[in-house]
Amino acid sequence: MSFEGVIINKSEGGLNRSETATDAVMALVVCVKDPLDNEPDTVYELNSLAAAVALGFDAANDANEAILLHHHISEFFRLAPDGTLKLVVTEKETAKTFFESAAAKALFRANTDVKRIGFVYNTDVVALDLVAEINACQLFINDLFADKIYLNGIYLEARNVPKTAVSRRTLSASKVSLVIAQDPAIASLDASYSHYAAVGSILGMRAVRKVNENLGSVDIIVKPNARKGELTYPLTDSLRGLWLSAALSDGTLVSSMTDVEKRTLTANGYIYAGGFQGFAGVYLNGEPTCIAISSDYSTGENNGVWDKAALGIRNALLPKVRGWFQRNPATGKLRDTSITDLENIGKKPLQRMLVASEISGYDLVIPAGQNPNDQTPLLVKTTVTLGAITHLFEVDLSLN
Repeated sequence: MSFEGVIINKSEGGLNRSETATDAVMALVVCVKDPLDNEPDTVYELNSLAAAVALGFDAANDANEAILLHHHISEFFRLAPDGTLKLVVTEKETAKTFFESAAAKALFRANTDVKRIGFVYNTDVVALDLVAEINACQLFINDLFADKIYLNGIYLEARNVPKTAVSRRTLSASKVSLVIAQDPAIASLDASYSHYAAVGSILGMRAVRKVNENLGSVDIIVKPNARKGELTYPLTDSLRGLWLSAALSDGTLVSSMTDVEKRTLTANGYIYAGGFQGFAGVYLNGEPTCIAISSDYSTGENNGVWDKAALGIRNALLPKVRGWFQRNPATGKLRDTSITDLENIGKKPLQRMLVASEISGYDLVIPAGQNPNDQTPLLVKTTVTLGAITHLFEVDLSLN
């Protein structure tokens, strides 16, 4: 026998659709042709912006090299001050060349606490095949999953994307999201920034939320200490002049777009930012992924919940792998008491998620009449009930 121990199979269709400490651990991979004196393709664990500055990745370096690295890091910690960011500076020009490399696989096999990765190009790559980039990201996630490493997703910088962008929902990349949100104030600082997308901001907005929260929620469940008491949690920071407005990565102001155009971008699988008419602040539209919208895994929060539940169940049951359990002497099958004990063990991580308001309910059942051995696994049937996310209120209002 190998050392797999517990096999979790992903089931589709259960939704009938037409925080542990590591929940806030993210990684940022940034393409930099001249990475100072830092070793490329090495993980630098950051717990603050000051730690990045100590490595030489300061605002002056961004300006001198006409890159965005310090900025993405600063956005992460501005929005998720209690998060952890694992920085990788690479000389590889594309996500495909990075994620297909042996170095990338080794890095993230050694950093299994990372929940999501953001990839930044820092330049408009000539003749970039975005579909190939997306597929390479998903294959990388699949390879890690085969090793029982649960990566919730990859945020890919989609540069220079217009409002007429083609749909990416025809792909099978359920854990890849395309970021086209842009802060015009940053894009205007240098011509080389004009097509950037705000991957650092998206990583921060995910790290500050629970796994089950929508990336575009107007408020969040647990705010950082400095923001407690505020009614909302926007991208906007008026004092710093950040996110006073929003654009797509080709520079199109979102305020100039129609509602139909905005809905189409979401339906086509892009993360962008915008505002509500007459309501202060800039927010994200959500976390669509590059798979059919009918899929249970077409949103980032659903992937996060599934991965957390799967990892919790696996870790709970692993101590019982190759364990000894009594059989019913009359039938030769597992005793009911043995089944009950195992069910209770498997339910513990799900109960913790329920108490933390990350799920609405769960069911875990081990069917009776099983006779597990070294060739036959013990089957466990599990369902998790997600919470409802309200995207729109329709109010009937009349005068009397």
